[in-house]
Amino acid sequence: MSLPGLIMGIVIVVGVLMFIASPFMQRSQAATNDDALIEKQRERLLIVYERVLGNIRDLDEDHATLKISDEDYAAEREIWVQRGIQVLKTLDELDARHTISPSAMPDDIDRAIDTRIEAAVAAYRAKANL
Repeated sequence: MSLPGLIMGIVIVVGVLMFIASPFMQRSQAATNDDALIEKQRERLLIVYERVLGNIRDLDEDHATLKISDEDYAAEREIWVQRGIQVLKTLDELDARHTISPSAMPDDIDRAIDTRIEAAVAAYRAKANL
């Protein structure tokens, strides 16, 4: 085989390998973008939650200093509490959708967890038999 033919063969092999590997590279980049988007959403929700807590504190202070009537206080406080509950539920849903799946965990971590569980079960059984 001649030198130009060898070089052309190497170029073709490298091109085919890059073509095959490109979907894997795009998926990892998409996962990184998804993680960044999720983190942004989480930060925004935490900011909203802090605002809700601040508004509830201000409302409590206004009620304690008699700047607001009992009826208005109860109605406003209920509105802000419901908003806080909604934000916390949204945070929980966001966290639940993006937990690490067991298949994504390395085998060493799986084995270490299993070993600790087995040790805890053995210790419990030993204690129960005493």
